[in-house]
Amino acid sequence: MSGRVVKLSLLGCGTVGSHVARLVLQQREDLMARVGAHLELSSVLVRDVAAPREVDLPPGVLTDNPKDALHGADIVIETLGGIEPARTLILDAIAAGASIVTANKALLAEHGPEIYEAADAAGVDVYFEAAVAGAIPLIRPIRESLAGDSVTRILGIVNGTTNFILDEMTTK
Repeated sequence: MSGRVVKLSLLGCGTVGSHVARLVLQQREDLMARVGAHLELSSVLVRDVAAPREVDLPPGVLTDNPKDALHGADIVIETLGGIEPARTLILDAIAAGASIVTANKALLAEHGPEIYEAADAAGVDVYFEAAVAGAIPLIRPIRESLAGDSVTRILGIVNGTTNFILDEMTTK
């Protein structure tokens, strides 16, 4: 494994954010072996740093300052949900050179093109596999494994959330 360090910033530490933090901390060695770099949970943005948490975080990681949370992050994991402040924070992170991971369906349905364009301009990635089809791994295989193929349609039975996203994409 290289000596490279990948700094992770987590936006939100509610139910989803707590589980993400726990997975990153507890499965750190396995994750590091998979990515070939050291993973550091460098910051966790919360509304109230004094509030009780469902996960034990390393000292000095919690912050209520968005600038501190985004500073130096290589990857920003958004677990806030909703449109704002998630949209603004994601765009700020992209502008600072961080790649994004989100499962925020509402945000992607409403502001996806804006976020993807900003990411393309900044040369960073936006990963949203968990927001698609109940987190069934579809996006990565289509982007990578089938990159040389001509996919003309995808058929399947969709749930209500997926149906909502498809409708938003079609009508807007």
